Amino acid sequence: MNIKISLAIASASALVIPFQVVADHEQLPTIVVEGSAMQSGTFGTAPDSSGLKDTAALLKRVPGANVNRNGALTGIASYRGMFGNRINISVDDNNMKEVGPNSMDPPLSHIPAALTGKLTVHRGIAPVSSGIETFGGSMHVESKKGRFAEGDGIETSGTASMGYSSVEDGHYGSLLGAVANKNHKLYLSGSQERGRDYKIRNNQKQSGTQYDRNAYTTGYAYQRDGHEFGINYSNNDTGHTGTPALPMDINYVRGGMYNANYAWDLGDGYKLRTNIFYQKMRHLMSNSVLRNGGTAMMDAMSNRTKVEAGGIDLALDMSLFDGVLKVGINGDQSNHDADSTMVDTSTIGGGAGMGMVMTENFFNRVERDRYSFFTEWTGDISDKMALELGARYTHTWSDTGKVTTEMMMGSRMDDAKTFNMADRKRNFNEVDLAAVMRYNFSSDLDMEIGLARKNRAPTYQELYLWTGSKANGGFADGNTYLGNLNLDHETAYQFDLGFDWHKGKAYIAPRVFYHYVDDYIQGVSAPASGATLQWSNIAAQFYGVDLEAGYEITDNWRYDMGLNYVRGERVNAPTGDSDLYRIAPLNGRLQVTYEQSGWMGAVEGVFYANQGDVAGYNNEQKTKGYMLLNLRGQYEPYHGIVIATGIENVLDTKHFDHLGGYQNHNQANGRIAMPGRNIYATLSYNW
Repeated sequence: MNIKISLAIASASALVIPFQVVADHEQLPTIVVEGSAMQSGTFGTAPDSSGLKDTAALLKRVPGANVNRNGALTGIASYRGMFGNRINISVDDNNMKEVGPNSMDPPLSHIPAALTGKLTVHRGIAPVSSGIETFGGSMHVESKKGRFAEGDGIETSGTASMGYSSVEDGHYGSLLGAVANKNHKLYLSGSQERGRDYKIRNNQKQSGTQYDRNAYTTGYAYQRDGHEFGINYSNNDTGHTGTPALPMDINYVRGGMYNANYAWDLGDGYKLRTNIFYQKMRHLMSNSVLRNGGTAMMDAMSNRTKVEAGGIDLALDMSLFDGVLKVGINGDQSNHDADSTMVDTSTIGGGAGMGMVMTENFFNRVERDRYSFFTEWTGDISDKMALELGARYTHTWSDTGKVTTEMMMGSRMDDAKTFNMADRKRNFNEVDLAAVMRYNFSSDLDMEIGLARKNRAPTYQELYLWTGSKANGGFADGNTYLGNLNLDHETAYQFDLGFDWHKGKAYIAPRVFYHYVDDYIQGVSAPASGATLQWSNIAAQFYGVDLEAGYEITDNWRYDMGLNYVRGERVNAPTGDSDLYRIAPLNGRLQVTYEQSGWMGAVEGVFYANQGDVAGYNNEQKTKGYMLLNLRGQYEPYHGIVIATGIENVLDTKHFDHLGGYQNHNQANGRIAMPGRNIYATLSYNW
């Protein structure tokens, strides 16, 4: 069962306005939250108000989800306390790899919000069929691609949008056009986004938050008599963009993804699906384009990275025992390289060292391969009970070449020699199991209970950081980390219980969960090499509750709300400091909406509580709670044309997000402040 949430979108803009699932604009994008009951009234949501941020901004509206924000376009997905590579994310069915070793380009940043067609988040325990390593959940994003013609002639479809937001003097424009008959479709889309450093309060600015991105997509699709085929190319060109929570900013991220897919409905309940992709991207980062270097000596740093990756998916559905049996294989392979450069621009000693350049082969020919197969059965076992059973086996293999360094600071030369002499090949064997039962008590009440065992192999950063470094996958805690070739893979034992009550014009859908994790990978005190912490295996647990609820007061008025709480703890912590890092505090939102004759308006309140349960192992700082008031409205004067405007953070509250990082990756600078009052306006046309 799904919650299908129509997006009241003004030019893929900023409106976050709840309205009925039966709204007339079915051509607009949707968010599908799998695992929840279809309800008579549900949250409506749209891309971030300015239309300028990555698709991760949508997660703020999904129960249990959140965003770790390291920069304007660097939003790392978070779900029930787990984030980053612990969450399986696919973009247009492809498991996109980050080109930046510090997650400057997380997967959800590769499709601008204005071109996002659908976001699917599996609530609770993710099915094993939803991807490899669904340890911390599973999310899927689809871009807009237009539609096939319904009749025998040729039809066009698309969307055009533009918008402006005051808080960062930002603007965007996007255009999607498709021409198709009922069998063939060609489409092309593009977008441009620009913004300056955003204002915090009283015209004070948060440095390092400017952004610059162009993106485009083109493709062809075919359908006829049970056959569906498509080829697609998407390109991302990010220019000078700040990542203030990281040691360096983005000079550029360039490259794209090629993919082809085919589906064949064989009849009698059999369906074959395939997908293949190839990715190639390049990335340059530095600390001298948007900021003034680092220390007094050796302060000009840059890092060139690249990734080449590819993968294939094959799955077959077949009818079996009043249900559907899925069997499939998945595989992907990625290669990563990173070369660092450091320039001495100091004048110490009369400038004797000025201009000296030293290089370092930080990641050299890193390869990470995953081979996986699964089977999953979903079906009814009685009139009131449905069951989902799944199993997946994954083999992960990784290796890396020898590294070199000209940097003689500390013991880096010795670190390189020790690393090069070690056996760097690693193999991990993972078995995932999942069982989910859904029971219908009555026409008003459903229950879902799930148990699972999920696994995740270490990332290449966790294994192959051969000397103390801040290239730690976007952790953004101000510390340096050392890799660990002896890491074991993580294993989570998961429990999830949810209820969906929906009667008349009201609904409420709470869920509680508990995860126990063996060999959770976290930093511990580093033995040497100048690093603050070293990646190591510990035992951990996560538990909490998330819910959504709403009520339709009249035909024109309604309210909707959400509430999230999660706690992450180390089990048997040796120092008594048990809290885990970057866990969101208790948070929620309440929204009242009015809708009539093409007009919509909403008042939204958002609150985050104090977060005092912070990780001591990396000196995480506490954060104070805050409340925000947002006003939103839109008008549709003609079918398909939408004008939207609103004010976010009406009271211009200065606040700090606990899931944000520290200014310039230094805890002494304090957390990055969040945007102040933002007045926005957008215009869109959908046809």
